[in-house]
Amino acid sequence: MKIGDKIHVRACKTDGTVYRSWHTMIESVDADSIVTISPAGGMVEDRKRITYQTEHILRSYYWFDKFYNLIEVFDTHGNLVEIYINIASPPEFEDGMMSFKDHELDVSRFPPNSAKLIDEDEFAEAAVKYHYSKEFQAKMYSAANEALELANQWQARPVPYFS
Repeated sequence: MKIGDKIHVRACKTDGTVYRSWHTMIESVDADSIVTISPAGGMVEDRKRITYQTEHILRSYYWFDKFYNLIEVFDTHGNLVEIYINIASPPEFEDGMMSFKDHELDVSRFPPNSAKLIDEDEFAEAAVKYHYSKEFQAKMYSAANEALELANQWQARPVPYFS
C-alpha cells in the first residue's frame, strides 16, 4: 500500500456481512494508520447492491489500534460539513481489500457545534443480535467517549484539488 493506490473498502456488520463498499485512494499510510480520500461523486454500493454517488468529499482515517475510524465530510467547495466517527474494529486487510466491522455506535459533529453520541438504539439492538458481552459493550462505550473528545478537538486538513 502506498500513496495514490486505489483500495476497495468494505464496511461490515459484526457477523462479517458487508453492508456498504466503495473504492477510494490512499492519501497517506504509516505504521499506525491509513488515510483515504474520495472525491464527491464516488460510487458506493449498499447491502442490496444498489449503487449511488456520494455528494461530499470524504477523508477517512483508520487507525490500526483504535476501535473507531474518523471521516471528514467536506462540501464540493472544500468546506468542512461534519466529523463522523464510526465505533468499529480496527481495519483488516485481505486480497487487496480493507474491511472493518461497524459496531453501530457513532459520534457526529457539525462544526461549530459539539460532538454528540448517536445511534445508541442501533448499538443496543446489535448488542442483543450479536450477543455483545458486558465487557465488549463497556469497551465500545469507552471508545465512543474517546471519539467524542477527539471529534471536539479535531482540526481537519484542507482537501486536495481533484481534477
